Amino acid sequence: MKEKKALGFNLKRFRQFKVLSQKELGKKVGLSKDTISKIELGKQKNIGFKYLISICRELDISMEELFMEDANYVPLKIVVSDKNIETLKNIAAEFMRALTKK
Repeated sequence: MKEKKALGFNLKRFRQFKVLSQKELGKKVGLSKDTISKIELGKQKNIGFKYLISICRELDISMEELFMEDANYVPLKIVVSDKNIETLKNIAAEFMRALTKK
């Protein structure tokens, strides 16, 4: 099952990015270190939806990111506020200019 492989790969990648051990993440989401290890290895048979949600919240990722198959995909999260709207407009304009140059 490629979903289990993607889940395991992404869980490990995002967990390490947050500098959490399997034990630390497990404690935060209510799972054992062994269960986290099994998920990362693609050997855990059933993972409750509530645990997947807890993992996503703890790692600050979406469910989509947890199951994405393309490791080169990098999600971009943008927070829009009154303070940064002009900066975001400038970034968008530069991005559009770069796209049209190709």
